[in-house]
Amino acid sequence: MSSKAQGAALAKEDTKTEHPLQAILLADAWGEEQRWGPLVRRKRTDDEEYEDKEVGGEQRPWCLLPLLDTPLLAWTLECLETTGVQQVFIFVRDGVEEVRAWLATSAFSLPSSPISIVLRPTKASTPGDVLREVDSLQILAPADYLVVQAGYVGNVDLAQKVKDFTERRKKDPAMTMSCVVAPSESRTTSTFAIHAVSTDAQLFHYEQSSLFPSLKQARLPREAIEGGKEIHVRADLESIGVAICSVEVAPLFTENFDYQFFYPDFVNGLLTSDLLGKTICCTIIGEDETTETQASRRSASWAAVVGNTRSYDAISKAILSRKAYPLAPDENMPENGHRYEQRRGRVYYGKDLDLSRTCAISSTSLLGSSVTIGASSTITRSVLSNSVTIGANCRIINSYLFAGAVVGDGCEIRDSVLGEGARIETGCVVESGSLVAAGAVLGQGTKLVGRRVSLEEPVEGDAEEEEGILGPNSTGYLWPAETEVSEDSDDDEDAPDSRNYDVTRLGSHLASLSLGNSSSSSLSTLSRASSSSSLASDMSDAEATSLSNPTDAPVIQGLESLMPDAPSTKQSDFLSECRQSLDRSFAEGHTVDNAAIELKTLRMASNVPLGEVRQFVIPYILERCGEGAKDASAVLDRWGGLVANLTGDQEEAMEHCLLIAQRWIAEVWAKESEQVDVRFFLRVLKGFYETDVVTDEAAFGWYKSTEARSVGGEKGRALWAGSKPFLEAIAEDSDDEDDDEEDDEDSN
Repeated sequence: MSSKAQGAALAKEDTKTEHPLQAILLADAWGEEQRWGPLVRRKRTDDEEYEDKEVGGEQRPWCLLPLLDTPLLAWTLECLETTGVQQVFIFVRDGVEEVRAWLATSAFSLPSSPISIVLRPTKASTPGDVLREVDSLQILAPADYLVVQAGYVGNVDLAQKVKDFTERRKKDPAMTMSCVVAPSESRTTSTFAIHAVSTDAQLFHYEQSSLFPSLKQARLPREAIEGGKEIHVRADLESIGVAICSVEVAPLFTENFDYQFFYPDFVNGLLTSDLLGKTICCTIIGEDETTETQASRRSASWAAVVGNTRSYDAISKAILSRKAYPLAPDENMPENGHRYEQRRGRVYYGKDLDLSRTCAISSTSLLGSSVTIGASSTITRSVLSNSVTIGANCRIINSYLFAGAVVGDGCEIRDSVLGEGARIETGCVVESGSLVAAGAVLGQGTKLVGRRVSLEEPVEGDAEEEEGILGPNSTGYLWPAETEVSEDSDDDEDAPDSRNYDVTRLGSHLASLSLGNSSSSSLSTLSRASSSSSLASDMSDAEATSLSNPTDAPVIQGLESLMPDAPSTKQSDFLSECRQSLDRSFAEGHTVDNAAIELKTLRMASNVPLGEVRQFVIPYILERCGEGAKDASAVLDRWGGLVANLTGDQEEAMEHCLLIAQRWIAEVWAKESEQVDVRFFLRVLKGFYETDVVTDEAAFGWYKSTEARSVGGEKGRALWAGSKPFLEAIAEDSDDEDDDEEDDEDSN
């Protein structure tokens, strides 16, 4: 039975049958662990995959990183247990033995624990691979379940959310998944997403973008706002690391191997597919509850997920500020751990503290057991784990010191993290998101500004010697700064903007990254009578640059065409007339010559460049290739000559045609992989070649160009690589023709 059939069979199970609430827990960070540098186990390189040597500074898997002196995994399991999850499958790729050892000593493994845990080692490199593995193993009951990222912390009643989702699916059987999201209180990621949701929380559009460069245009499909429906366009929602899934989700991952992540791969794949016919909803934490429900609790629902150092800091502060109540250091810690004593200003004390009478502890801080603090030192908005020692005249501000760290006299630690047993000698300054590995020693007078120190040699290669940064008698290697980019990056359009790294670093400030002033509102309601500028007026500036200049405001593409009084331009008029002309040509069976003459007349009347005509005509023809590769040959054989009329026999224009086709196919492939793929592209190449759209020289010129390697992202590069057999066939034909000509000359 196929995965799709199995999913359909499971969906028909008797809904009255009681099944345990299950969760798939993803223990790996899928790239986020790299932001922690020497503090966690780093991912092995390809060359090291089969080596036995130890790698990473502290050799600790990311999921066991301490949060308020308790592993992230413990926080997530505690939250799942509290909400009523009965069985958890933990999928671990990196650090399986360490996680197994921790679980063996954990209270979650006791017979009295209400939660059952199954640890499953995996070689999956993405969450999509994990879901495909889940589908092949058939380990889940035929019921809705949770997929949770390690690092999730919250007081949300997830069991109730699952029940609500199940009830909703009874009314809408096509409902496949619910994205659990929450309004972002502060920007902690380098990306933001635009959600277009209806009044009943159905998701119609999802678009993800990096913060830098800022998004200038949001593409909202016309179908989302047709029919007079009211749509809320949100730019302030972010995932909390939880998804509610139906039994169809895992089989869908199996059937679509290009789905690697829930966002944006899986979500966009379902939203943009006309074949799957699936729908998605949003569970918005804090906004999907009635006023009475909120009033009955001591605090409103809150949830978030740890990823980078900035989100780690935000969640630590939220717990200390009691936003996650009943999770609180003085009342309820994971595994019934040690409870702290709360003092004024939300300062929490452990046991057996040795504090100087002249030291000052203030504002949202936590001191673990056996902490020692010297005279005239100040601790502000910081977490000191067990057995940390602070000398005299020190300033610890917004920092995290893991167990056993030692700070000498006269030091300043600001917006940084020190690993277990790290030693900071007298007079050091560590600030701006610096990370110091366990056991590393910073010699007297060391000054670190946004740098990383590890006991392991830099994994990126030999770092340049920088005299004076590490003081005398230091122990450790200075790793290159995370935001360092090559000298050629300014000339590389695809080079990542370093500000996207800065925004996720502990201690970073958005105002210093050329962002505009924050807006208190982040909700825009669009209807057919809405203004296209409404999103710009309400969108949070943490997601875009200053909106004081109207030309910089994000615009919803396609909205103008639905407005009765929308102004038109010559270009938009041309595109509309061009489409009508092609529609008539295809419907009435015009000859290629007549269709080409009509296009030429329209182009000259509108004064539109020939390149823009190609950018419209080629996707139009490719869209009409029916069921993918098998129908492409017939369509291109019939209409390929129309494209050939747009090249003027110029090799550069021919290469442009291939680039347009490559980009369009790559974009569609990312959405509808069943019909459009490398095989489809090969049919297009063959059709273009046989209808004289491109010559041998143009095909090879396209293949050798740098644009062909970058157009369309990963999918585009796969198309480029997959075209090699076609080019080899052209080369062989050319060689055969040359041989035949030589034979003819010899015979004469």
